[in-house]
Amino acid sequence: DDWYHFYHMLNSHTKVAVDFTASWCGPCRQMSPIFSDLSSEHRDVLFLSVDIDNVRDVAQAYGISSLPTFKFFYGGREYQTVVGANRSGLEYGIESL
Repeated sequence: DDWYHFYHMLNSHTKVAVDFTASWCGPCRQMSPIFSDLSSEHRDVLFLSVDIDNVRDVAQAYGISSLPTFKFFYGGREYQTVVGANRSGLEYGIESL
């Protein structure tokens, strides 16, 4: 089950960055390589991408209404949210974990 897998990943790592995305979303495609590059720079953070069309229950549980949405979790708890193609917000969210 996707929800169980997401919850398990979220709670098995201290620092988690989640990219809520969709294949049809232009700004999401723009931010995807940036998210990927940041994952190689921040090895202490688990980076997850969630396609809202494939994992609707997770997207609904976190109230995702705009894309892309980046959520940051520390110790399993939601810490911060950045909405939109905002590179500096994304970078700040990751660095503040």
